[in-house]
Amino acid sequence: MNSKKYSLGGNILFHLNSARQWNQWVCYFQFLDVIPNMAATFLGIWLPSLIVSELQSGVTLTVLMASIITVSVGLLLSNVADTAMTQYLYRNGLSLTLYYDKLAFEKTMKIDYDLLESKEVQKLVGNVWGTLRNEFAIRWSVTSMPVLIVSVLSSVLYGFLLCRVNAILVLVLIVTIGVNTFLLKRTRDIHGKYHEELSRHTKAAAYINLHAMERSDGKDIRMYQMQDWFLRKYDDAVSGMDRIYGKIHTQYFLRRLKELGLGFAAELISYGYLVYLLAEGRMSVSEFVFSVGLVRTFLTNFSTLIGQVQSLNNIHAFITYIRKLLDLPEKAEGKVFDTDMTKGVEIVFKDVSFRYPDADADVLSDINLTIHSNEKLALIGLNGAGKTTFVKLLCGFYKPTKGEILINGIPQKDYDRDAYLKLVSALFQDSMLFPVSVDENLTGAVRTQTDEKRLSHVLKLSGFDKRYQSLSRGGETKMVREVNEDATDVSGGEKQKLLFARALYKEAPLLILDEPTAALDPIAENELYLRYGEAAKNRTVVFISHRLSSTRFCDRIVLLEGTRIIEEGTHEELIEKNGRYAALFEMQSQYYREGAAV
Repeated sequence: MNSKKYSLGGNILFHLNSARQWNQWVCYFQFLDVIPNMAATFLGIWLPSLIVSELQSGVTLTVLMASIITVSVGLLLSNVADTAMTQYLYRNGLSLTLYYDKLAFEKTMKIDYDLLESKEVQKLVGNVWGTLRNEFAIRWSVTSMPVLIVSVLSSVLYGFLLCRVNAILVLVLIVTIGVNTFLLKRTRDIHGKYHEELSRHTKAAAYINLHAMERSDGKDIRMYQMQDWFLRKYDDAVSGMDRIYGKIHTQYFLRRLKELGLGFAAELISYGYLVYLLAEGRMSVSEFVFSVGLVRTFLTNFSTLIGQVQSLNNIHAFITYIRKLLDLPEKAEGKVFDTDMTKGVEIVFKDVSFRYPDADADVLSDINLTIHSNEKLALIGLNGAGKTTFVKLLCGFYKPTKGEILINGIPQKDYDRDAYLKLVSALFQDSMLFPVSVDENLTGAVRTQTDEKRLSHVLKLSGFDKRYQSLSRGGETKMVREVNEDATDVSGGEKQKLLFARALYKEAPLLILDEPTAALDPIAENELYLRYGEAAKNRTVVFISHRLSSTRFCDRIVLLEGTRIIEEGTHEELIEKNGRYAALFEMQSQYYREGAAV
């Protein structure tokens, strides 16, 4: 995976540019908000000093009121502008989260499947989504930028003005803030240690919350009378969390007391010194009032600056996650080769081996297999034999660790990825339904682009036509209730038929069926086999199944075991051979005979 280093400055520029691409005012207001913010602060400090100065100079009430009104209006307008910009940033900070959501979604759907499955990328994607799910993290990163700039400029400006009074005074304030920052860091370190203990209790509570409200778990909880156990364990977890939270908050309370003590000491020294200068006649009353405002404003802004700098690490980490994800390669360049989509394809596995990253052994070893054009091949094997890996290699999701796969004599790796995927149609065990209409699930296209004749044909072949015709809104009926309240539900068998129809509608020359009858009853399974020949016409078909009896209609059967192909041939040939396939078939046949006799 990409080991590129991302600097804090580069990440901030990326973040600002992302804001500009999403909404240019989100970018600009982060800088423009500095002007009214600083103006409002300065006017707030200056106004009391101005009033005292003009009273001492003996100006008329009219002049004094005019000065007060002028500065107050300026203060009001500055606060209004600052509030408007801050609220705009706060509101659109959430929208920027959605922009990053889109970038992350788009990227994860484009990168190669094998890269997406790697542990490093899975961890990276988890970090990205973890931050994006916390909308306040992005929102805060937007609203904090003007705060950071203001705290920098204000610390410099008011620090300079205080240095004109006494540089040692500034040093005392900085040391006070430094000590307080150290105490805060120490408290957070203690918090981190408690957090490790806290996580045990929070995980237990989360587990109980999840399973207590899960419908599928409700049956087991009631059947085995686990209600009291769940409640007791939840009480234990909550008590443990409450105890640790108490310890954490005690640490922060003590830290706050120390902070108040340090602040009291700093202000006592500062104001005491200013009173001394005033009493000695070395400072006017108006200067005294102005300096008092400077002390408090400098303390506030310099303390804010320290906090903002420390918090930059959170932004730096998140933007690094995002940039690492976006910089992942999407696909290797390849070529688009002419392939007759109305005919099957020939596939050759040539000395193919595959091993997962960080694994100790191959999942598939030295596979040599030719799947002829228009051949119906059955791939069988026990769990863990490598069938799923074989299918993913065939789909181009994985690349062989050793050897190569040829499609019509052309190395699979030479194909353009998107062009290659057009050659393949698959029905996986864990295929999903999309939260769109039934027709869009079947065709992957809007209604106006649907080939009605082809759709009607595949519905009959799959056996889903009767259920389709019974839908209240026909093909326009929505699916997936989690998204669409008026969606229709389908049973496991109906879903299998719908997905089979989807795979057929694509009309790809290579069709992969992974346990296509797993959710079907025996009658529906038999009906599907009767239509299977027509459905597979002019296609190369790879059929994966645990039910050996369902493979008899295939041209050839390949048995995977121990990472290798150990037998291949027709059903009759393998039975006559009396090897591993024959033994497995006999065991399953015996089970079916015993089941029928019961």
